[in-house]
Amino acid sequence: MHSDELHTRAVGLGATLYMPATNPHAKRVFAGEDLNGAGSVVICLEDALHENDVERGLNGLRSHLKTRSENGARHQKTMVFVRPRNLGMAHLISEMEGFSTVSGMIVPKMTLKSGPGWFELARDHETLIMPTLETAEYFDPGYVSSVADMFASEGLDRVMAVRLGGNDLLNCLGLRRTPGMTSYEGPLSYVLSMMGSQMMARGLPVAAPVFDIIHDTKTLIREVEQDVLRGFIGKTAIHPSQIGIIHEMLKVSREDLHMAKAILDDASAAVFQIHGVMCEPATHSLWARRILSRAKTWGVYEQPELEAVTSGHGREAVAV
Repeated sequence: MHSDELHTRAVGLGATLYMPATNPHAKRVFAGEDLNGAGSVVICLEDALHENDVERGLNGLRSHLKTRSENGARHQKTMVFVRPRNLGMAHLISEMEGFSTVSGMIVPKMTLKSGPGWFELARDHETLIMPTLETAEYFDPGYVSSVADMFASEGLDRVMAVRLGGNDLLNCLGLRRTPGMTSYEGPLSYVLSMMGSQMMARGLPVAAPVFDIIHDTKTLIREVEQDVLRGFIGKTAIHPSQIGIIHEMLKVSREDLHMAKAILDDASAAVFQIHGVMCEPATHSLWARRILSRAKTWGVYEQPELEAVTSGHGREAVAV
């Protein structure tokens, strides 16, 4: 599958809302209900679930999948993924009635060693995986490169997107997020950019890490702005109030949309300028195609509306 197709498939992930498998709202997700406008939802049996609740979570998942299969909710707008604790649990879930109705699985703590087994499961069940890179090995650029090679050899078409696990990476350093600071103002700035760049250079879509300070919407806005500038296609959300903010920031400006259309116009010159910005189809076409993809999925923001919610640091969205 071409990188453009991979990106187009993944751009609809948007704000990916995580919830424990025991959350009462999980039933609504599997019933096909829209959950606060989330682009995708992850039903988690790993970090979000206490060990004592795993059996209850699995039983609930089994029941929800069966009901979903019987009701034919496979083609709901919101993509639904399941996050097992390990590969053994993934095999158990993949044999449940109705598993084929979900979009795929989140792979926790993907490594070079565990990767092939996950890809084998994905191929056997014709499903998609979202590997999460969140262990200490990923501070090593060479290791990241080897994992990217492994993805390519196992089959990029089985990967919906690559997820970056910010909290687990901070935990490797004995740290946690500092209120008021984006991920790009702290110790993960380099590693997130490095990991994202290596994966995107191989054609893989990459999703940004969670922002886990729920009420700090100003910092969330600044962080998603930086996520988008780095080419990330979406972001993990842990609270419904974050969904609208993330989706607002995924919109494109009318100026970028105008430039993108001009760059992709067969009648355009090899080099031209729009409002003092150089446009060169030979080097800007991939950017332009991705701008059009984002605009089609998330829309275009209007400058007059944005000026009303801007407070000195670029584009902001209204908190919901």
